Amino acid sequence: MALLSLTFPPGTLATVVKSGGSTWTVTSVNTTTVTVSVDDINNNGTISNAEWDAAIGGGGNDTGSINYLFEGTGSSGQLYALNGTTFAVGQNVTAIKSTLSNSFEANASGVICLTKGTDVLTGTGWRAIEAISVGDAVVTANDHSEVVRWIGQRRLDRIDLENNPKLYPVRISKGTLGNGLPLRDLLVSRQHRMLVQSKIATRMFGKSEVLVSAIKLTDLPGIFVDETVEHIEYFHLLFDKHEIIFAEGASTESLFTGPEALKALNVDAREEIIGLFPKLTKLSYAPDPARHIPTGKQQKQLVARHIKNMTPFLR
Repeated sequence: MALLSLTFPPGTLATVVKSGGSTWTVTSVNTTTVTVSVDDINNNGTISNAEWDAAIGGGGNDTGSINYLFEGTGSSGQLYALNGTTFAVGQNVTAIKSTLSNSFEANASGVICLTKGTDVLTGTGWRAIEAISVGDAVVTANDHSEVVRWIGQRRLDRIDLENNPKLYPVRISKGTLGNGLPLRDLLVSRQHRMLVQSKIATRMFGKSEVLVSAIKLTDLPGIFVDETVEHIEYFHLLFDKHEIIFAEGASTESLFTGPEALKALNVDAREEIIGLFPKLTKLSYAPDPARHIPTGKQQKQLVARHIKNMTPFLR
């Protein structure tokens, strides 16, 4: 077994009660960070419904599209937000409660990062990510450049990867996204998101550019979880805000400071980031993604439609 942690920043955990027969209302919210430790009983890197039940004592514990978790029974309980939503006292959360189901797998290794050796476009040209330093300028979308504020790094050996297969990287083979991109094979973490630009995205979301997790792209030929690697070194690049950067020529994301990404970091890294950006602890803080991020289900549907229509992900 492995001990996994779910971290809920201020405002993302609410005490809720049911009144009037069907209305669920928030009566209080957390003002400090709450961490729930869960035993990953089957050691697969995710938290199942049964494991969540065991961690908080059972009693109708649910999730809706792994965005929310619920602890409680009858007409009261605790509602946990995994997607950055913050609650307010008096808020009507009936719509959220009505979407909950009794089966889930919450990914507890949602690391958003690139791997050692990846070439990133900087203000002075292409540079391996491990050669980039805090204070360096990196080219972002629309021909802008932004200064790197923080860099995270984590090396995993074969034993680490075998103990938690969710940490194996996704390999995006050269040219598989369209327009010859990426220029070389690109290795990223499972939850690292790539930019998709297509008419299909426009039809589905009203936006031509959306971000899709690498693991959702593995239905495509040439994109797969690479379990042959003996070790891997992951790097996070953080800017003043979420950015679109270029890795091996392909558009991708920088570290997103939503609760899912923050809880995937170790305590020291989280404290260092919060020291740089104290606003992350404010109840009202909600980070803005650089591009629209569809739900996991919507991402899967988008990929399926691209495959059906044999349409590249980059037009």
